[in-house]
Amino acid sequence: VLVLLLALFIFRGYRVKQKANVELAEKNSLIEKAKSIIEEKNKDITDSINYAQRIQRAFLASEAILKNNLEDYFVLFKPKDIVSGDFYWASEKGNKFYLAVCDSTGHGVPGAFMSLINMSFLNEAINKEELIHPNRVFNHVRQRLIENISSEGGKDGMDGMLFCFDKNKKEISYAAAYNSPLLMNGTLQELESDKMPVGASEKQESFTHFNFTFKAGNILYLYTDGYADQFGGPKNKKFRYKQLNELLSENSSRPLLEQKDILEKTFEK
Repeated sequence: VLVLLLALFIFRGYRVKQKANVELAEKNSLIEKAKSIIEEKNKDITDSINYAQRIQRAFLASEAILKNNLEDYFVLFKPKDIVSGDFYWASEKGNKFYLAVCDSTGHGVPGAFMSLINMSFLNEAINKEELIHPNRVFNHVRQRLIENISSEGGKDGMDGMLFCFDKNKKEISYAAAYNSPLLMNGTLQELESDKMPVGASEKQESFTHFNFTFKAGNILYLYTDGYADQFGGPKNKKFRYKQLNELLSENSSRPLLEQKDILEKTFEK
């Protein structure tokens, strides 16, 4: 009787284990199917974003237009999510060269959509509406954003700066929304800016038309908040503007491409 009972317990345990193995195999099969679907969807999404990157880069300032208008320069552009809400844009109109460095609302894909809208409105203001002064260009872009984006309750837009280089008069003027340009002229100087975005906000005054003197050997640094707001280091804290400006100031006498290399290595570190 004891042997029979023992045999029954062993058989029962075997059946339970067999049933559990069957259920586990079914679950593993479902997980593999789900994993395969997720991987396929992820590949489709990544492929789409990579294609969107090609579209966005077509809107950015080309190397040809920058080389044609700037004696010496570098661009440090490192999108976190393949596409970016930050952008640099340029245009030529007559004897004037326009250069914008801006930070659109949002990150990743939504930010990239906003960057395309913002660049389109910049292009419209200068090349269609034939607005000359950077502050009037920003006023136009803000109005277009309010009409098209804010009509549905959104307050999307951009912070940034737009420079106009007049080749005949050898003058530089600009407009700046929150982001302040930096001028290295012996010491690093933070230039003026308006404390309002290009977009819907409580403050709707006209953007200021700024002028300044630029001498041979001076350097203009135009940046968004991406570098300064990067988290990292042993305490995983923001890099911050003070540390960034000190880095720029310490290396301003070096060739610009060498400065870019230092900035990249510091960023990665």
